[in-house]
Amino acid sequence: MIYLDNGATTFPKPECVYEAVDRFGRTQAVNAGRGAYKAARDASVMIQDVKKRLLSLCDAREQAEVVLTPSVTIALNQIINGVNWREGDGAYVSPYEHNAVLRPLHRLCCTRGIQLIELPLAADLSIDMTATAALFARKPPVLVSMSAVSNVTGYILPTAPIFRMAKKYGAFTLLDAAQAMGLLKIRFAETGADAIAFAGHKTLYAPFGIAGFFIRNGVDLDPFIAGGNGIHSLCLDMPSYMPQKMECASMDTVAIAGLQAALQWLPAVRPREVEAARMQYLLPRLREIPGIHIYSAPLDDMAQQAGVISFAVDGWRAVELAAFLDYAYDIAVRAGHHCAAFIHKYLRDDTFGGTVRVSISIFTTQADLEQLLTALKSLDRTVLKAIPAEVLRGLC
Repeated sequence: MIYLDNGATTFPKPECVYEAVDRFGRTQAVNAGRGAYKAARDASVMIQDVKKRLLSLCDAREQAEVVLTPSVTIALNQIINGVNWREGDGAYVSPYEHNAVLRPLHRLCCTRGIQLIELPLAADLSIDMTATAALFARKPPVLVSMSAVSNVTGYILPTAPIFRMAKKYGAFTLLDAAQAMGLLKIRFAETGADAIAFAGHKTLYAPFGIAGFFIRNGVDLDPFIAGGNGIHSLCLDMPSYMPQKMECASMDTVAIAGLQAALQWLPAVRPREVEAARMQYLLPRLREIPGIHIYSAPLDDMAQQAGVISFAVDGWRAVELAAFLDYAYDIAVRAGHHCAAFIHKYLRDDTFGGTVRVSISIFTTQADLEQLLTALKSLDRTVLKAIPAEVLRGLC
């Protein structure tokens, strides 16, 4: 299989991650923070080491705390629902946001009466900074949430200047770094974010089951999920201090051990350089294919382009194209709307039923991309006759 769905999860992982998960799962997979015995203490020490490495990764020591969660969706829900909302408050999002942000905010629109407002886009689908400033002046933001990298087009959004605008109004600023942590150099102090959410299983190259967020020192959130965490067990209130007030339930120590190995491995590699080189090879060659429509960073600016792009081909629905690549060439891509509800109205991809997304990793080779190009130059609809109808209906 040629795997080009790294925007969903990076695969494969570094060998050291597999080894750490196997070793820890066989020898130390116990609850952390729940016992005084050595294995439990060692698990707690490992978790604290992972948090220190994450803080170092973002130059956030003495600036933030790290909260660990089972997934970035849970992290984003904890942050968004932890804000002290009032009816009529304005929550701003970029049109590039993932449903892990949009659906919690939509729910608050329905239950708390907040207003969900999209940041305006320019003609080239970049964020319109002038119009954004005017919008903030008319309706001051209470929260601004932005993805660091679009999971549909790979656009690296201008989050820091927009967060600086938002801070003039005292807004809570949330950076969704699910597609960026470990790939881009994120310096906490320079982001202007109050909270940064990350996913272990994407550009950090860790397993499923571990994610979390950074929360700026002095910024408070109400607990959204409550339960046991081994602290003050006779008291039914969650702890009042970070990060313990946001962490409950048994942590997936096996997955955290995998994240520890990935964090030790990352400094020795250069994922951003590899992805940039692959994109510089792929994009101009894709454009040579007749009938193709490419959705990438505005103005094809490679400085704003991560290792994710989408495309469509005339005469093919996205799910048909993905199925052809899978059945005829064993190439794994994503088809549909990629859990991003807003951006597709700007891409105008209704005719195709969404887009086909290609997302690469440090393990993607030029030969992999050459095979993709070969496949796209030899599209054959007769292959679709052999594909089950339920596959062609697809999941969007």
